[in-house]
Amino acid sequence: MSTLDSMTSAQLDTHFAQLEERLDHDYTNVTRARLHAMVDRERARFAGARIHAFVPILVERAVRAALAAI
Repeated sequence: MSTLDSMTSAQLDTHFAQLEERLDHDYTNVTRARLHAMVDRERARFAGARIHAFVPILVERAVRAALAAI
């Protein structure tokens, strides 16, 4: 049986690594360590979510919004 949320932890880690690469490319004025911390903080907000398929896009939007406010 297939579910909407069939992403593994490894797949999520890959998505977040790719996200950090995109952010690092787009926001050269922010250190990689700070980007990682921001992604981790936003990711933690969704740790208890039942469905994780949409977490990477939600994290990306939140981090980009925070970076735009800097």
